[in-house]
Amino acid sequence: MQKLLKHADFADIYFDQAKMTFSYRFGTAVYEEVFDGHRLYSAGWNGAGYTLNVLEDMPSRLRLGERLNTAAFRLEAGGCTLEYDWAYESFVKEETENGLHGILTLKSTLLPLTVLVHTLLDGTGVMERYLELVNEDSAPISVGEIALLSGGVEEGTNDWDPFFDPHSADHLYSLGSFESAEWGCEGLFKWTDLPSAGLTVNGKWANNRYRHPAFFLKNNLYGSLFFGQLAYTGSFDFTFRKDTEPNKKGCNSRLSWDLAITGPKPMLVLGAGERYVTPSMHVGLLIGDLDDAVNEMHRHLRRSVLRHTDVGGIKGLIECGMGPERTMDVAACKHFIDTAAEVGAEVFLIDAGWYAPKGLATTEWSKRQGDWQVSPDLYPNGIGEVRDYAHQKGLKFGMWMEPEAIGPLSRVAEEHPEWLTVSLTAHGTKKQLDLTNPEAAAWAEAEIVRVIEENKLDAFRLDHNNHIDTWHGRGEQNGRSACQLNRHLDAVYGIYRRVRERFPDLVMENCASGGSRTDVGMLEPFTHTWVSDWNEAPRSVAITNGMTMVLPPETVDRLISGMFCHTRGSLDLQVRHALFGRPSTNDYNCVGSKPNPAQLAFVKHSFDLYKSFVRPMAGKDLIFHHTPEVNGTQPQGVCVLERAAEDGSRSMLGVFNLCMAGAREERIFPRGIDAGARYRVTADNSGAACEVDGFTLCNEGLRVRLDGALQSELLLLERI
Repeated sequence: MQKLLKHADFADIYFDQAKMTFSYRFGTAVYEEVFDGHRLYSAGWNGAGYTLNVLEDMPSRLRLGERLNTAAFRLEAGGCTLEYDWAYESFVKEETENGLHGILTLKSTLLPLTVLVHTLLDGTGVMERYLELVNEDSAPISVGEIALLSGGVEEGTNDWDPFFDPHSADHLYSLGSFESAEWGCEGLFKWTDLPSAGLTVNGKWANNRYRHPAFFLKNNLYGSLFFGQLAYTGSFDFTFRKDTEPNKKGCNSRLSWDLAITGPKPMLVLGAGERYVTPSMHVGLLIGDLDDAVNEMHRHLRRSVLRHTDVGGIKGLIECGMGPERTMDVAACKHFIDTAAEVGAEVFLIDAGWYAPKGLATTEWSKRQGDWQVSPDLYPNGIGEVRDYAHQKGLKFGMWMEPEAIGPLSRVAEEHPEWLTVSLTAHGTKKQLDLTNPEAAAWAEAEIVRVIEENKLDAFRLDHNNHIDTWHGRGEQNGRSACQLNRHLDAVYGIYRRVRERFPDLVMENCASGGSRTDVGMLEPFTHTWVSDWNEAPRSVAITNGMTMVLPPETVDRLISGMFCHTRGSLDLQVRHALFGRPSTNDYNCVGSKPNPAQLAFVKHSFDLYKSFVRPMAGKDLIFHHTPEVNGTQPQGVCVLERAAEDGSRSMLGVFNLCMAGAREERIFPRGIDAGARYRVTADNSGAACEVDGFTLCNEGLRVRLDGALQSELLLLERI
């Protein structure tokens, strides 16, 4: 993408009431919709900034023809498909502190239901779309399906004929997404050719809960690249359909999509007069490469969604956390804090088990959740002894909670069995707290506040370990049986937004059995998020690679030691890939043993580089994925990542050998530098440094040789 077009700030909404056309212009993207008297349909996109009627009498909007799946959003309510029977009510355009806000109001002619179509433009190349449903009746209305954005996207006519032979038709479009929804496989990115049929990326109902709700869709012929994320923790279906059908004049190609929240029906039962605001879909378009799309989405998220990613003006504090896989008493905590302080960590957290009797944290931490009182067996002088010791060593102090769970051995489970979610699939109770119960939700929020205030926390780590069948609870909504997931999540979001408002300076970390709740809807009030519980090389590198495609790197926690990441690979590889996210550390030797000075010195050296080289640009930096397709449970080959200042003043390159990598040499072409400047280049393995002009670096590259699997090199480029 051309430099002058990158990061273009522009937002405009043009409404032609005579022709009932809506033109949303953002960055260099344009998306248009048309209301034809009864249907709001998608009229197409442009990635170069042109309105689709730039030639007023010859608009390039999609031709409706006989196609029925063109509605700009899809809604099923009261047993009816509503997309063909709307009446126009009004359109309002508002200036807000974050940009432009367009509100289209439509009324159903089949049901007493009003829909407000909200579109937000913040000047980046990404738009936000959500719906607001209003039940105008005195009786409940069941909602079965909601597609936040749907209909036609692109259309090719006879000039595409050469590309419709059997060997190339299926290569017109490529869909980029994460190949697995399973635990420990978050962020494994893969491109897939889009067939002449439908292809669906989904999660959290049809399969497991660990696939981040994001996609990239590129037109390999014309270069358009669509990208999107759903700000929603629940179930989703992203369906992409490419129709390449011969006709009497030749062939056409039509691309359509359906970006929907999903799950058991009904998903909602709207009460009389109730308003319900759906989750948001964030969608962008540009003519460029994958990293152009990645960095534009990051720019949008930083500007409009993730506004709490620093603490005291610092982005990316280095955390360390001690969990139930080890002894958690005062002596162990102090040993852990000493090590953390020595390597340069800045936050110390006590993870699960601080409420369990001594010796039972490892086996019963989950069973005793809900009784959130510090264990006197582990901390006879109270948690203040550990907190004060951490503060003396210059570390902030935090604790872990899983407030949405109550274990079977807890007092609260015995006293309030009615607070447990009833699983829709298992017809039984699990340990998940049912937050659609107002009494249970109020108790959970009060417990969070109490734990933070009573223990004087600087940091709060949230976890969520319940299984997918428990997520989809069964309950009654306005007198009818329904899936409770949407209502539960509304309560979850509300609780943590209020916690953020109450404690604006609190470090808030989001975790969910690894990466099952990394969506930006969940992450909005948090400082950062745990993206996976899998930290063993080489998959740990692949997870860093993939998750920094969808989330800004300063929000992506990557662990260096502990949780078995210490069992594979060189120390340099374990440490360095985490520098491309937000590094977290653990311990490096058991209690009572002597630390290895060289080992700790290397970790401290790496953290010092992170603080001095990376953090000054964090939050405004760009990230480049030189080898985007790093996937599989044991990724092979090489992974190359680059993290660079937006102004080209510095860049950090990491080269990581993965599985089955013998001695190999790579030529790396930096992407985040200024070809007209001169740079000091330092190779971290040897410490060797030289000065090279940017033109040479961009055109001839840097040669890196690594001698085997699970080794790395780090290159630092600084403008002179």
